[in-house]
Amino acid sequence: MCYIIAAFAVLTAVTNLLGDEVTPFFVWGMYSEKEKPVRDVEILQTTINDDTVINVYNYSNGDTRFYLASPLAYFKKIKDNNNQDPTITFLQTKLRAHYNNIRPFERSLFNTGPQQQEFLNWYARYLHQVTVIPVNSLRVEVVHAHYTSQNLVTDSVNLFATWQKH
Repeated sequence: MCYIIAAFAVLTAVTNLLGDEVTPFFVWGMYSEKEKPVRDVEILQTTINDDTVINVYNYSNGDTRFYLASPLAYFKKIKDNNNQDPTITFLQTKLRAHYNNIRPFERSLFNTGPQQQEFLNWYARYLHQVTVIPVNSLRVEVVHAHYTSQNLVTDSVNLFATWQKH
């Protein structure tokens, strides 16, 4: 048992020194630098039927807040990454040539074209379920803002996505 533990420790140390992060215990990238204060923020603002702005903090259930904000933020990351799931980009960078072993499973594992095209339909159904408002149209805007010592100041608002019920 001593030899197994020693071999594991040596193997882990060597692979980490070579730049491979082989275990969740020694991921050096997590500790590489101090957290920097946030000055600029990007907020996704969803409007239903041109008159109801969704405030995720109006919902006390943490799951509801999560599903209102996180999938939409990830959808924006996909769009910002040239319509490619950022997880694919990350794995291609990490695995390099070994990524070819995963490539046949891309359509079932990641958010590819069909899932991306269906997202706003799903999001509209979810908004209807949560708000109990019939959703005929959606508008998602990206609000760029910054903090001052007093409050949050809006710098710009850009249209990100729209959806219309068919």
